[in-house]
Amino acid sequence: MISISIILVNYNGCEFLVECLDSIYRVIDSDCEVIIIDNSSTDNSIEIVRDRFPSVRLICSEVNLGFGKASNLAVDRVQSKYILFLNTDTILAENTPQILSDYLQQYQDIGAIGSRITFEDGSYQLSAGKLPNLAIELWDKIRYGLDRRWHQLFSGIYDRQYSKVQKVGWVTGACLMIRRDLFVRLGGFDESFFMYFEDKDLCKRVWDDGFKVIYYPQTSLIHLLGGSSQGIKKSVNTYYRDSQLYYYKKHLGKFQIEILKLYLRLSGKA
Repeated sequence: MISISIILVNYNGCEFLVECLDSIYRVIDSDCEVIIIDNSSTDNSIEIVRDRFPSVRLICSEVNLGFGKASNLAVDRVQSKYILFLNTDTILAENTPQILSDYLQQYQDIGAIGSRITFEDGSYQLSAGKLPNLAIELWDKIRYGLDRRWHQLFSGIYDRQYSKVQKVGWVTGACLMIRRDLFVRLGGFDESFFMYFEDKDLCKRVWDDGFKVIYYPQTSLIHLLGGSSQGIKKSVNTYYRDSQLYYYKKHLGKFQIEILKLYLRLSGKA
């Protein structure tokens, strides 16, 4: 009986796929399956998966569906108890899927959970936080900026801040486990988000449904960054702004939407 389905959405990610899948199969047990939904890649991703990883369940789309829609399509094909959404540019060092599912099994009031995430050098990578609004996004922009400029200093500060298991508004879709029945009941990812903010939107709906979202730093994985968005024709900044505006329209009041629009116009980002 399969209890965990690991779902990876791939788009021209062959540079990362082999290392990611090798790491997964080094650590997982027999009650865990791996599913890749390929978003019409033009590299040799599909051939690599078929040749080197025949046990992977491969779903090929003729068009790039985006992250949320592709993930929903994959979930429609599984019956496992837990779903782990994982980026193709991640590397597992231990059986993180089982560790996260064990915690969900222990605490029935938790709907979604994410692990600690690091860069390749082992330093902490910001991957959880409070749900977005104007004030929170301003603070996040500051802390991400500090981390980029003085990474060794601030990654340590953030790592200590997130050193304990805790409730958070959201965890990143780079490593997000959720109960399948809850995911289905919520209608899956909102497919209006092509990329960005779909993980935060899902986590908000988990909270709204009466479940908790937990950051769980007792297990960790590496996130290389860049493998999920490389080769995207439309500017990733444009996707980000489109998704940001949609999130605000969906969850926040008109005042915050207008302030955000004003900021985007004045900063030349609209």
